[in-house]
Amino acid sequence: MDNDYKLQNLEILEQHFREGCKLNCVQKLGMEIEHIIVHRKTREAVTYYEEHGIGWILQKLKAVFPHYYYEDETLLGLYNLDYSVSLEPAAQFEVSIVPKESIRVIMKIYQSFLQIIEPLLEAEDYELLTIGYQPKSKVDDLPLIPKQRYQYMDDYFKTSGTRGRNMMRGTAATQVSIDYCCEQDFVRKYRTAYLVMPALKLLSDNTPVFEGLPYPDHLARTEIWNHVDSKRCGILDGLFDDDFGFHTYAEYLWNLPLIFVPTPEGSVYTGNQRVCDIWKDRLIDAEDLDHILSMTFLDVRVKHYVEIRGADSMPFEYMMAYLALIKGLFFCKDVTKGLLQRYPVTIGDIRESEKSLQRYGYQGKIYGQPAVKFIEELLNLAEEHLEDGEGMCLLPFRRLLKHRTTLAKEWQNQK
Repeated sequence: MDNDYKLQNLEILEQHFREGCKLNCVQKLGMEIEHIIVHRKTREAVTYYEEHGIGWILQKLKAVFPHYYYEDETLLGLYNLDYSVSLEPAAQFEVSIVPKESIRVIMKIYQSFLQIIEPLLEAEDYELLTIGYQPKSKVDDLPLIPKQRYQYMDDYFKTSGTRGRNMMRGTAATQVSIDYCCEQDFVRKYRTAYLVMPALKLLSDNTPVFEGLPYPDHLARTEIWNHVDSKRCGILDGLFDDDFGFHTYAEYLWNLPLIFVPTPEGSVYTGNQRVCDIWKDRLIDAEDLDHILSMTFLDVRVKHYVEIRGADSMPFEYMMAYLALIKGLFFCKDVTKGLLQRYPVTIGDIRESEKSLQRYGYQGKIYGQPAVKFIEELLNLAEEHLEDGEGMCLLPFRRLLKHRTTLAKEWQNQK
């Protein structure tokens, strides 16, 4: 009987991904930007609980949002038709923009958020930073927001690795989601996202400080994530197997340790119990499914879209460059197909390239060739497949490439 539930539950998971196929192939970009709010004079984090802290800011913003949600009696999120505002574990401020076809529309929506929040922060002498890690505060001084999910995760990550505390309290990212049209299109885009991931991480490297001290190498967020939990982070096993597809990802989720399970009576900590242990004698329902999908933190995640998660939080013009790069590389089948044919890499090759970039930055190598050459190829490919002047958005990345520098190193040089 248990095997019957396994087969049915795997089918439920696979069917979810099949339902994500955009059969009309109208492709959109979604974007999530995490911010760190600091006291302008000291660069210390504004915490959730302090007077006029993040909890207070959410309450002040509530008046201009038509919708909001609570956990118990605590306000934790706001949303309208264009975007939502939510909080990451140590009150990093996340803005999630509804998927759109146009880069300019996405950035106009983001600017509308800035127009709302910046006057409020200015009045308190706060600053909204787009940076990959806390610039001054140390994670031991940062409390978690009052959300049970994060307390369970915090407890679990104490045993799964050495950097869970840093990841949850210190980091901030930029995530972009792209649509897929069918399973074959999903496979091509998913593999390509990992193929270009080392380059994406270097171009977006914006973590100059780790625990209050200048970070000496590159890709600090990658180093942090590499030591959080090998079972749910990094690269999916079987990525380049011949039979890779929706079933592979469903099997991965089926064997994922879930940490906790929401119930009508409240969440229950489950630790290392896997999905297959918890649902061995019952079917996964829609709420279960949403929770399962949210509990993996791979560099590339799947829901009804492919979510590319490797980039640091970065300033406005670099967000635009990142959107343009993703659009230019992923919206044309010939580009992803051509990259995969030209670079028949392994998971080991991806990891080796990231290690090279972590140590040497733009002097490192990606798949055996100079990183500069590989990244220039990607920028040129993207520009060739953009439209309506969108190629101009790539100029900030071209500047970094020309000077062989990163946002992180520029921050350090200014201090």
